[in-house]
Amino acid sequence: MSHTVNILLVEDNPGDARLLEEYLVEGLPDGFRITHCSRLKEAIASLASGGFDIALLDLSLPDSKGLPTYLDLRGSAAELPIVILTGFEDERLASKAMQSGAQDYLSKHGLCARHLARTIRYAIERKHWEETVRVREERINRIEKMEAIGRL
Repeated sequence: MSHTVNILLVEDNPGDARLLEEYLVEGLPDGFRITHCSRLKEAIASLASGGFDIALLDLSLPDSKGLPTYLDLRGSAAELPIVILTGFEDERLASKAMQSGAQDYLSKHGLCARHLARTIRYAIERKHWEETVRVREERINRIEKMEAIGRL
């Protein structure tokens, strides 16, 4: 990644937020800008300014818990890759989040700078690729519809 990464960090624990920022300093040498929110409502409001490359989301916030936290954030920015960072290792919740479109689900325990940076890079690239595929599929569908109409 050769540009500054604009990150929305949604994390209510100041110690975890500091540690994640230290990992980012080490793992993203080209730089990053971070907007830190400790509540979901604040994060959703921050999305209005746009310009984020990725969101790092804790699922246990003062104003929201569990999968609805992810779904609400995604509902406000469907185009934004979202990586869930949590202190709870819940395979069912991880699976549901991934099936709902989360780019990744990481446990804060055992996380390191290199792993976090790689996850961010891959999540951004995957989301760009998904968008490219979606646009191509829409284009193909339009062409097929036009061809079908032309045959009538």
